[in-house]
Amino acid sequence: MPMLQLDCVAFDPVLASVTISFEPGRLVGVIGPNGAGKSTLLKTIAGLLAATSGRVLVDHVDLRTVSSKLRAQKLAYLPQTLAEDIPYTVREFVEMGRFSHQSMWSEVPKTGKARVEDALAEMGLTTFADRPMYQVSGGERQRAGIARCLAQESPILLLDEPISNLDIFYQLDIMGKLSELAARGHLLLVAIHHLEFALRFCDDLLVLTNGKLVAFGPVEDVFTEDLIHEVFGIDAAMFTDPIRHYPRLSVALSEQKHGPGKAARV
Repeated sequence: MPMLQLDCVAFDPVLASVTISFEPGRLVGVIGPNGAGKSTLLKTIAGLLAATSGRVLVDHVDLRTVSSKLRAQKLAYLPQTLAEDIPYTVREFVEMGRFSHQSMWSEVPKTGKARVEDALAEMGLTTFADRPMYQVSGGERQRAGIARCLAQESPILLLDEPISNLDIFYQLDIMGKLSELAARGHLLLVAIHHLEFALRFCDDLLVLTNGKLVAFGPVEDVFTEDLIHEVFGIDAAMFTDPIRHYPRLSVALSEQKHGPGKAARV
């Protein structure tokens, strides 16, 4: 059964109507050029933007009919960037992910505290846990945001460019962890600009351009050299890494240089 369904969801004029169903246990890469509508799609699913039409359903329940607390139990959302002046420690910030499971100002119970510590450890933040958020780096702040989503224990994670501020070690580490979460049954929608990581780690791809859905399906069906050329305006060649045997991508500017999204069939 579908875990998440979008029924003619649109946000005029940025996002055209999208109807699609997502199964649990999948890491879905949301890709497309700048301004394609990736962030708008995730924010609309999360309820941060009110869809101008359509419905977002989780387990066949229209999320417009439930409380914000119940929505948070179903969906966790991470924006592209977090404010630099958050007046809480890293641990306190991650603990906020537990609010959907308790009263707003009640103390986090032992089971919740254990989940917070697990999330901190999983994101490599234990040594930074008592440091104020405004004193950590942008990458550490981003990892704290992912840790808060993990502490929230929602079955669906919506992550908007979660590796954009991370160095290559943590980019690989985080994408590997997200893949593991999908293998454990979570549904993850991850906006990502790193096409090679999308090819390597994602189960499915959702491709947007000019606010319209271009393609959706398993990576091996969707990720083609023709589609990359049409959507991003670049030439691409896929090959298998000769040492580790995972898919790789070689890219170059197209001689036609039509620019992102200009030649896409939508």
